[in-house]
Amino acid sequence: MTAVAVATVTGGLLWLFLAWSGRSDAPVRIDAVKTAFGVGAGAGGVFALWLATRRQRTLELQLAEATRVAGITERDLEERRVTELYTKAVEQLGSDKAPVRLGGLYALERLGQDNPKQRQTIVNVLCAYLRMPFEGPKEGIRGADAVRREQKAPDYDAAELQVRLAAQELLRTHLRRDDPAFWPGMSIDLQRAALVDFRLSGCHVQAADFSHAWFVGAVHMQQTTFDQRVGFYGTEFAALANFDRSAFDGGAFFSWARFRGAARFARTSSIGGLRLHHTRFEAEAVFERSKHEFDLDQAFFARESDRPRNNGEAAGH
Repeated sequence: MTAVAVATVTGGLLWLFLAWSGRSDAPVRIDAVKTAFGVGAGAGGVFALWLATRRQRTLELQLAEATRVAGITERDLEERRVTELYTKAVEQLGSDKAPVRLGGLYALERLGQDNPKQRQTIVNVLCAYLRMPFEGPKEGIRGADAVRREQKAPDYDAAELQVRLAAQELLRTHLRRDDPAFWPGMSIDLQRAALVDFRLSGCHVQAADFSHAWFVGAVHMQQTTFDQRVGFYGTEFAALANFDRSAFDGGAFFSWARFRGAARFARTSSIGGLRLHHTRFEAEAVFERSKHEFDLDQAFFARESDRPRNNGEAAGH
């Protein structure tokens, strides 16, 4: 409509110019027409500029909306892909074939490495797998190797043991501070799990619970930091349990735990205290240069000289 109006006014001005060209006051009138032409041309330019700006803005809004929709679609597709990969990997863990279960473990690990938001969920799945019932070797890997050397059939599922050792190693890899694949801020729940030759040295864990777990073979958790209170309530340690130089920043519960082999807590520390209520130390217990507030109520020491004081020194040292 505006363009039609401009054209009409321009035509009218042109007609006046032609009609007044023969009159005595033509120069004045013609100047007025020229001025009107200039004004009309300027108005047309302003209108054209406004129209171009409006079109540009419309295109920008359309492009922004298209980009937003494409982004949502891409995220939906990525989430769907992650869900499908996760579901397939978890299904593999339920296979009756050990190699397929191993494949599921490593598929989950790759998924977590590529998707940081999924890491705690994947750690939870690894822990849940290790909490599944398992009757393993009685003496750790060395005992299992001895059985093989004697060419005896093991009284446990040897293939399943390899799957579980792989799950344990994946946890260790992603909890180690100095590993390029370190996943910070992870928490682990291994309550009532059967763990064989468990290693967690040099790791950093947000929170952990090993209550009522059964550790077969040596346990190594040296120089490990637990940010929150860690639970070993009622835990069984069948062999060496080495916690040297570890930090229990939120304290630790070892109440009702049983150490059948040597227990090492040299140079360990805690802020929330080390609870050893009803804990049994059936072999050597080392607390040299440790810094804890101890709860030793009804704790049993095979060697009374190993009993620590609240300054961390053993009574006989």
